Amino acid sequence: MKVATYNIAAGLSDGYFRKKDYYKAANVIKKIDADIITLNEVGKPLPEFIKAHADFIAEYCGYKYYSFAKATSYRKYPYGNAILSKYPMENVYVVPLKRFVQILPGIYEPRCILSAQIKAPGTVRVICTHLGLLPDEQRLGLLKAAELINASDMPTVFTGDLNISRNCRAIAPIRSIMNDVCDMHGVTLKTFPSVNPRKRLDYIFVSENISVTDVRVVNEIASDHLPLVAEISIK
Repeated sequence: MKVATYNIAAGLSDGYFRKKDYYKAANVIKKIDADIITLNEVGKPLPEFIKAHADFIAEYCGYKYYSFAKATSYRKYPYGNAILSKYPMENVYVVPLKRFVQILPGIYEPRCILSAQIKAPGTVRVICTHLGLLPDEQRLGLLKAAELINASDMPTVFTGDLNISRNCRAIAPIRSIMNDVCDMHGVTLKTFPSVNPRKRLDYIFVSENISVTDVRVVNEIASDHLPLVAEISIK
């Protein structure tokens, strides 16, 4: 089963507000053709032909099953995370995280965790998030994610743009209970920035009852991040 994670930068093509092309990231997602893909930064100002960003991506890329988790609103537009799947979803829920990140005076960007059980060949639980830049937010967000992961022994995949380096101490609660797919496959991959990437901010972790046969970064620039893809199987 192919799983992927991708911060799509709200369809900004390069992630830096220079050009909006809502099909560009969608075409990358379509090309990846993952069985399950989690997305960060879904939403923000949209052209008239897109009523809801997650709906547009799912329909355009051929995903029958998907869920969007609103973390906040940008102007009037919902903005957050999404899971797209080729298999049915159940037990979908959203866990809001404490508001930490001050973008501008008086403007905050709340964060959230999205969780879903996916009835793939062998049910798998997928948990995704997008963390901010403050260390306390990262630490508490990852502690909450670890709490959710520990609540079940179901095969679990944890993904997202965590905005931290692989050696950051905040990630220790996740590393103590899950495996980083890059470490499992013996590779060092970089996902940010998409032009001449220097570090990995995007992660896929799997529980002990999941094996990994391949991991790669997709070198397609449609965001300021590159997608991370893993081939996994449930033991």
